[in-house]
Amino acid sequence: MNMLFAGYRFKNRLMSRITPSRTAKGALNKFIRPRRSQLKGWEANAETQGIRFSLNNDISAIRWLSQYSDTSAEQKTLLLVHGWESRATQMYGLVPKLLALGYQVIGVDMPAHGHSLGKISHAEAFVQTVLLAQEKLGDFDAVVGHSLGAGASSLAIARGLITKKLVLISGPSSIENVLRSFSRFVGLNNHATDKFLHHASELVGRKPSEMDAINVNGDIEVATLIIHDHHDIEVPISESKRLMPKFVNAELYTTTGLGHRKILKSTAVIDKISAFLK
Repeated sequence: MNMLFAGYRFKNRLMSRITPSRTAKGALNKFIRPRRSQLKGWEANAETQGIRFSLNNDISAIRWLSQYSDTSAEQKTLLLVHGWESRATQMYGLVPKLLALGYQVIGVDMPAHGHSLGKISHAEAFVQTVLLAQEKLGDFDAVVGHSLGAGASSLAIARGLITKKLVLISGPSSIENVLRSFSRFVGLNNHATDKFLHHASELVGRKPSEMDAINVNGDIEVATLIIHDHHDIEVPISESKRLMPKFVNAELYTTTGLGHRKILKSTAVIDKISAFLK
């Protein structure tokens, strides 16, 4: 932890006692503004392999097609949903195997991420963007989400997302858990954390309980592969285990030592996903 962030946490701990609501609003304002990182070299190559297009004036997407595909024939379509402070190209490690299975692969940059416009984003915006992709492109044969993209995909299923197969990688089951984890991380006390959740609910127009996949009505029956690493410190594996009773046709596949991000480039994980989607 650097000195600047340590000072920020100390200030939040102090101000949580004095002005909890104002301090919570400040933390929320920071939380909803994702950082954009520079495109990596291998991602630039991924961009050249795909075709950019727009879902609307703000949302950018990219389509990857196999060079052997007959574009006149009907193809299976797979949607990639990236995580927080990520972008579609950071999931490109999965793409070659998916193309080999006969899918056209579409990755969408979430609001305020990648090529998409905007300065603020949040879980509800992710969910709405997944549903927008379906509205514009039609139903998907498969959806693969990572991190918050996995959490948003599981929530979108309950709101009308249609797919034959779903892959959830390192995702949260409860957005409230994500918010509470962040609030603790930045030094908010319990009272300020409650204010933080209240302000977040007002911002997105939904209560925390509505952003919890296990609280949706009825069981989720879509065939689902849930993948998580035992050593994930960003989203604990307990989040995926918590989903299992709700996803009645799900398999939990666990890894060790890959953490939260390396899991997307693991040969074993990519092979597991390919076998599931085959």
